[in-house]
Amino acid sequence: MPRPSARIVLALLALAVSWTALAPAAGAAQSKAPDVVGCNGPFTRAASHASLVKAFGKRNVAVERVGIGEGETVRASVIFPRDKARRIEVLWIDDRRLRKPSEIRTGVASQWRTAHGIRRGMPLREVEALNGRPFELWAFGFDYGGTTLDFKDGALAQPAGGCTLTLRFTMRDGADNAGVHIGEQSLMSDSDAMRKANPVVDQVMLMFGE
Repeated sequence: MPRPSARIVLALLALAVSWTALAPAAGAAQSKAPDVVGCNGPFTRAASHASLVKAFGKRNVAVERVGIGEGETVRASVIFPRDKARRIEVLWIDDRRLRKPSEIRTGVASQWRTAHGIRRGMPLREVEALNGRPFELWAFGFDYGGTTLDFKDGALAQPAGGCTLTLRFTMRDGADNAGVHIGEQSLMSDSDAMRKANPVVDQVMLMFGE
């Protein structure tokens, strides 16, 4: 069998070196987001900006100012800031040292889901079924419209990890919003107006108390 020429051997060595450089180093931080977001894993009450960097990698965690309603902003740690499908914003009780999460919220184009399977785009009726009973939420027509207020001791009232689940709903294009676009009033999910509108989940938020 003829021996390969020196030129071929050098080409093969160069290819091997290039593949080695592209391969991830052992123990390198993983940038792929998990499927489920909850008050556990990297998002516990003990989390900090530093622990998020360790969990997701320095390139995937940034400090940005994010809106909290009525024109106000705060400093937050943003995971996957340039990836709309994986973006998560972590707001802090101590926003100077970026530690002790107060709120963990998915981006408005997120593909994350909760442990109960709640995801962006899920209709209100399906969320009510997961809760096992009707729940209370704000009507539409102001900054906090469509936000849940009380799951009424249903299955979604106490997620694991000691936080509170809050969902933000949005109206579907063409839906009948006449009975729910009424400003700062609360409605039950099984009210005639909410049943007719059947809004969908737009954002998932996990809240920690002080």
